[in-house]
Amino acid sequence: MVTFGSRRGFAEKFSLPLMIAAFVVVGGFLYWLKVTAEPTQVVVVEEGRARTAGISAILDVDDFLADALRFQGQNVELTGARVTSRLGQQAFWIGPEDRPFLVKLAPPVVEAGVSVSSGQVLSIVGAVLMMTDSALVAWGDAGAFASEGERAVAEFAVGSLFLEASEVRAGGADEGDGGAGSAS
Repeated sequence: MVTFGSRRGFAEKFSLPLMIAAFVVVGGFLYWLKVTAEPTQVVVVEEGRARTAGISAILDVDDFLADALRFQGQNVELTGARVTSRLGQQAFWIGPEDRPFLVKLAPPVVEAGVSVSSGQVLSIVGAVLMMTDSALVAWGDAGAFASEGERAVAEFAVGSLFLEASEVRAGGADEGDGGAGSAS
């Protein structure tokens, strides 16, 4: 008969290399996690300001413009919206020059005397609606267009979305009040 001897010495020989290998594997895994992890954005809600009732989302203007159709019929708050140009006293365009988005001040906001200027950065609360021919007629009846030229420019928005602003606030640290205010 053959005796195999003790295997106790075998385990003692490899305990230190196995421990070092385990540390290297765990360290490599943690490094891989660090390299492949994607940063997340944390949304900070200001405690000093109560969230306006009925708002379905608070969005940066770029995020909103990327998928505005998703918010049709909902009230949203847009932050960081730069006015690219005005359309009379009651409407203006926001967003990039190649695909601007129309914003119309709601009647209570107009009555409060709110006005905006080109280049101003705003926070806007309002409803995302579809521009129709009847909406265009209603705007004309409300005196939104000072000339037929303004009406013709607004006709280009028929069939697309617009934002009816119920509240407009100056939203940039580098911007002054500039006539922007709020109305509820």
